[in-house]
Amino acid sequence: MNTTSSGDPITPTEATKWASMRGHAPGLDDIAGRLRLQVAGVDAGVLKVDGGAVEILPEGDASALMAVDSQATLLSVLGGDTHPFVAFLQGKLRLEGDRALALRIGFGLRAGSPWSGLTPGS
Repeated sequence: MNTTSSGDPITPTEATKWASMRGHAPGLDDIAGRLRLQVAGVDAGVLKVDGGAVEILPEGDASALMAVDSQATLLSVLGGDTHPFVAFLQGKLRLEGDRALALRIGFGLRAGSPWSGLTPGS
């Protein structure tokens, strides 16, 4: 069962709500690329960044992979609430492929993200 960062269960509605969200991330205005998202070994979509416009596609090619241990970690990183380096040092996040792009996206989301506020306590 997926849980939030506070240990509370994530409902099925919450589990899919984030994947359909899209919007503008001001910290990504000068970035274009795609980042595959993986949660506990299962593909969760492809984050498409195009000049600050961000959305999650159900599938597609990507030049980098961000693999996380749980949906709560993914939401926290996507929302800019958790620093990507902190998640990496805690063993909750792994990057493959174009790591520079993945880090630029992770850092850019910290400046503002359509996914902010989805994790409790954020």
